[in-house]
Amino acid sequence: MRHIVKPLFRHRMMPLLVVLQVALACAIACNALFLLQQKLVPILTPDGVGHPDRLIVAWDMIPKGQPWPAPRLLEVERALRGIPGVAAVGMAGALPMTTNAYMNGNVHGDGLHAKGDTSVYIGDHLVDVLGLQLVAGRDFSAAEQATQYKNIGINDNGPTIITQALAEQLFPGGDALGKVVRIGDDADAARRTVVGVVAHLMRNKFGQDDRADIDYSMLFPGIPGNWPIPVFGIRVSHAAEAAHVRKAVKAIVQRELGTEMVQGIHPVYEMYGDLRNRMLARSKAAVWLLAGVSLIVLLVTVVGIMGLTSYWVQQRTRQIGIRRALGARRGDILREVRAENLLVVGAGIVLGMALTYAINLWLMRHYELARLPWPYLPYGAALMLLLGQLAVWLPARRAAGVPPVVATRAA
Repeated sequence: MRHIVKPLFRHRMMPLLVVLQVALACAIACNALFLLQQKLVPILTPDGVGHPDRLIVAWDMIPKGQPWPAPRLLEVERALRGIPGVAAVGMAGALPMTTNAYMNGNVHGDGLHAKGDTSVYIGDHLVDVLGLQLVAGRDFSAAEQATQYKNIGINDNGPTIITQALAEQLFPGGDALGKVVRIGDDADAARRTVVGVVAHLMRNKFGQDDRADIDYSMLFPGIPGNWPIPVFGIRVSHAAEAAHVRKAVKAIVQRELGTEMVQGIHPVYEMYGDLRNRMLARSKAAVWLLAGVSLIVLLVTVVGIMGLTSYWVQQRTRQIGIRRALGARRGDILREVRAENLLVVGAGIVLGMALTYAINLWLMRHYELARLPWPYLPYGAALMLLLGQLAVWLPARRAAGVPPVVATRAA
């Protein structure tokens, strides 16, 4: 170790530059990779909607005065159901990817800590309309679908269908059928009995993209009351019929509700696949940006370490030749240069961990981002050590190739 450490203290500038470069790269890479993971969550999470090319979403319909009463919306729903080629129609307070309104809250299952922050979708025929995959239990009955709530419906008792991820969170082993879920933190909050479990249903609030509960969702049957921004979902029998059905949907909504809507705010009639792509466009752009930043930072770090180490080897050519003349083998030189790099990069990583944490605190304070999970620190350290060893490989081989006769020539 004396042969490794002593030259580093004799010539401090080169090791210091490597330490600073590694520290800065480590801090940027850890936070960029964390943000990248956040943005990938809603992109990679299954939303549960089957055949998105067959689902039309009509939303952003805002009444001029009081919200439309449930019977009025049911009339529109019946008219939409009469369009040729329509397989199912449902009206809801919100649907996945529609972000003008959210119904969220804490729900509780078995046990003191069995709870989850959950999105609630209230509407009729949503299993059929969204094409959800039931993995256990049943769909809501016709009587349950016909429920008309006086208010929104979250605080009412009744049945519910939940996602498999939420079932595993609330109940041991995910055995949720027939169990009761408490909607809210109060002891006297509404209760819902689980009658079915679906494979996936993504929540429609995904601003905090790293949410572990992005697949925590519930369905309540019926029509929400006193709800000012209804959403209609229309599933067509075949994708080829979607274009003419969408035109018919627009015509019926305009005919039934056009004069009662706020002027200047135009309803949106969109295929669900297009809606999803549009809503996730910013996340996808951020993924490319963050991936590019991470790649550039890591490449610059590798090139920088390689260049500085090559210069360091060149400056010590005579010293390496003397050591070879005294009996050091090629493998000894190779190991020493790599061990030297390991010490310098390790020092940069220690400084980089503190800088990583400081940058994350700043991002949390100014951009309301989540705290960086601690596993990113050892992962980032391992990545930087690996890159450091890859970067030093060629300079180390060049150093190991210095012949003993170089000591005589340099003298």
